[in-house]
Amino acid sequence: MSIKVTKEKVISIGYKEVDSSAMSEEDRELFLRRKKAIDMRLDGYTGREIREQTGISESELTRIFKRYTVILVEGVYLGEAGLVPYSRTSSNVRRKELPHKHTEAQGGLSGALSYTLGKYPKIAEKFVPEVFRKDFRFGHGSRYDKKHLCALFCNICKTEGVRADEWPLNQPRGASRTIRKYINEILESDFERAALATGGKLALTHSRAGTGRPPLFDNYDVFDLIEIDSYHVDAFFVLNITGDRRIKTNDVISRIWIIAAVCRRSNAVLAMKFVFSSEIRAQDLVDLICDAYTGCWTPRQQLHVSGLKYSDSAGMPGYSIPALKNHTWGAVCLDNAMQHHANQVYELALHAVGFGINFGPLKQPARRSKVEALFKRIASRVMHQIESTTGSSPESGRAESPEKAAIYYQIDVDDALEVMDVYTANYNSIPQGGLNKANSPLEVLLAYCNDRQTLLTTSSEAYLNSIALGSSTRTARVTGNMEKGIRPRIKLDQAIYTSPDLANSAGLIDTALTIRITPSDYRTVEAYLPSGIFFGVLTVEAAWRKIAHSVTTRRLVNRALYKREFEILEGENPLLAWRRHMRAHSSPANNRELQRLSVECRGQDTEAPINDSAENGESQKPTVSERWKNLDILK
Repeated sequence: MSIKVTKEKVISIGYKEVDSSAMSEEDRELFLRRKKAIDMRLDGYTGREIREQTGISESELTRIFKRYTVILVEGVYLGEAGLVPYSRTSSNVRRKELPHKHTEAQGGLSGALSYTLGKYPKIAEKFVPEVFRKDFRFGHGSRYDKKHLCALFCNICKTEGVRADEWPLNQPRGASRTIRKYINEILESDFERAALATGGKLALTHSRAGTGRPPLFDNYDVFDLIEIDSYHVDAFFVLNITGDRRIKTNDVISRIWIIAAVCRRSNAVLAMKFVFSSEIRAQDLVDLICDAYTGCWTPRQQLHVSGLKYSDSAGMPGYSIPALKNHTWGAVCLDNAMQHHANQVYELALHAVGFGINFGPLKQPARRSKVEALFKRIASRVMHQIESTTGSSPESGRAESPEKAAIYYQIDVDDALEVMDVYTANYNSIPQGGLNKANSPLEVLLAYCNDRQTLLTTSSEAYLNSIALGSSTRTARVTGNMEKGIRPRIKLDQAIYTSPDLANSAGLIDTALTIRITPSDYRTVEAYLPSGIFFGVLTVEAAWRKIAHSVTTRRLVNRALYKREFEILEGENPLLAWRRHMRAHSSPANNRELQRLSVECRGQDTEAPINDSAENGESQKPTVSERWKNLDILK
């Protein structure tokens, strides 16, 4: 039983519309006549009346009406799209058997591919995975060769029983043009798989952006979402171990990480941290979150790079707008790196401060577009403009002999950090488009603060002090033996801690104390009794006491000692022995560790400088201003 199609039904279900202004005059005239004929039929006119007004016969009207009322997979009628002249509603399928043709004969093979695939269906089943490289476990992104796929298609045809006198085996060129079109159709059927097959995992990552789907979070305010990510600096830098800038050094650093926290709504950089190691550690992330949350950034008092200066309105949000210090967050957006799943990150976010963690889908950096855009800007406007840049890849932007350039121009890592600090502070004062509407990130934050209808939710200083934001806690058992004269103490990472009060508290032996540690300075810790009462500050033994060091440094030294990579002389400070070992075995990795140590214990007395890396025979190095003079930010 046929169901009558009425005008009301077409309107309720919906149909595809067409803008006829894009057609040629001849096609538009035919399209408008067809459209009028369909409208008249839906209004109840007879076939004769329609023919007299539009010139379309009853048989043609029946044909185009069937096209008009085809239901698409979207659930609507094909509608006006079916009235476009010379348009197809389905692909051309050949049903007639292919004729026998001589080698040089022309024509008569229309639809040969569809006929062959219909006759031998397993050809498509075997060929489609080859086009998408589904059997590739590794090697995605290697050169995509359609010529090889054409030959493979013919081989599959042979294995499936296609005779030598049948298409495509009877073609002198193997029907490569038709097969290439078929390959393109397969690739166009699945964009993500095609991107992976032809461009590799990087292309697959890019293909997941710009899909047209609405984002997961599309209605958010300032500090609702904070994006955090890391960036590998694409450049070589020299390390001035002695601190004397007049003496050239060959010690090169080749791997530095930058991690940043950016507010998604305002684009403001809340904090930035430089990490001198081959990979980011969980403690680095915790330190960054604490710096961004408390807004403890201050401008550098002295700048060594000539021409470099902070703009009048530059700064980080906590410094420029003190009311935003300790402002609560909604959630942080992280990727699925291993260090982001550390217990100390969960403890800080979910329990200590109180905000959510959004890891997002795997391999989709577009979910953190703001911080990714910041790193792209840093790369293009700063790092890729210096003479020692390695570029984004060996084929894109790599300077000639970047390591030698770093040594000759003495592109100092401290100068690079100085430039980055000023650049990010100035970045917050630059007007930006999008949701900022030509306002700078700091102006957006200031407008947020001045909004009388907005309640600024901040954590109190008393609460942050009570949880010792940024610190970590461990449990340590008090050891000692009164009979042997061993006073009470605790042991943390192979070092003994005690205090006058603990040394005289024999009753605490075998008691488990809660120890609160400041990760940046491991020389002293706070001890709490099982009841939660503060007991006192414990100090590390003399060997570790003189030089400020972090938990990370202590563990690195202990690990190297365990592996017998170096020795500590009798009475020598372990940190000075570690630094001596780094200098004696110079390498990019050891130079990174030296720079990290110098930043960690800046302002502390260590050793007298040594000048064994000086090269007095070479020409005078360029001045600091010459090293960085080509940067856009200094123009």
